[in-house]
Amino acid sequence: MSENRKVTTVGLVLSAGGFSGAAHHSGVIDALFRATGWDSNLSDVIVGTSAGSLTAISLRAGISPSDLASYYTGDPMSVEGQKIVDRVSTSLKMPEAGLSTTSKIPSKPTLLVKEFFLGGRLRPMVAITGLLPEGEADGSSFAERTSQIHPGPWPSKPTWLCAVDLDSGKRVVFGRDDIKTNVGSAVQASSAIPGRFSPTNIDGKRYVDGGVHSVTNSDLLAALQLDLVIISSSSTLVASQKYTSLSVAWNSRTLHKEIDQIRSSGTEVLVFEPTVSDLQERNKLEPTKDAARKIFKTSQSSAFARLAMPQSSKARSLLEESILQN
Repeated sequence: MSENRKVTTVGLVLSAGGFSGAAHHSGVIDALFRATGWDSNLSDVIVGTSAGSLTAISLRAGISPSDLASYYTGDPMSVEGQKIVDRVSTSLKMPEAGLSTTSKIPSKPTLLVKEFFLGGRLRPMVAITGLLPEGEADGSSFAERTSQIHPGPWPSKPTWLCAVDLDSGKRVVFGRDDIKTNVGSAVQASSAIPGRFSPTNIDGKRYVDGGVHSVTNSDLLAALQLDLVIISSSSTLVASQKYTSLSVAWNSRTLHKEIDQIRSSGTEVLVFEPTVSDLQERNKLEPTKDAARKIFKTSQSSAFARLAMPQSSKARSLLEESILQN
């Protein structure tokens, strides 16, 4: 009689982070593939927030780690990857940096009261979001491009995209919660930066960027008791480094609490974050293709170094087991 082998389960978290987030994720995903042979689309569940939501859908559409990297390296895509990319006919429309609104009316001022006086765990960005006027930039190009990358129904493998209900201030998880929508609208909602993009309306409810709740939302995986959770976070720092701003400090503090939650059930966690110098360099860059290429290269190199550390040996072994089982 053959012995039943336990299936190795792996979760992947892709954070918010704008254009630098997408480049960071691509560098991490490519390094994981080159160093271990593990394709991120093998993940049993992917959690994506804002920039990470589109990367998540791209993986589920069948774009390989090497194909994701090709945008930054200039290498040709695979035939399969090129077919997917060729489906995209909508140009990405991005507003100027900063607020994109002529209104001075707060979008949901009662969130300030909820968060500071009625809430449990304080989420200051939720309160700030309620005080901001609604953004006016049209984010529909996110939805259109995503639907062209991944036409048809929701991915068959668990894919959770995070947003925030602007009226309640609560996190919603498309692909997990009982909310009917398509991948395009979910990515648009997850990427709707408050005060910049218009909230995404789905069945009469207004949704904004999931990074308002948490830039990573990795705590969603704590209860699943997976063998390994990989976190690609583009706007946090490891606990031993000096924070560069209040937002980085808050995001990092939140992530490290989430990691403690995940590890409390015995799950191994592998985290890829930029260094202080990485973040400082990114803050000087304009959102151009050359800048994105630099971020990709830095992220890729850092990920290789992280994977080579002795502390990553258990995670590498789990990835090897996952490959053998797929």
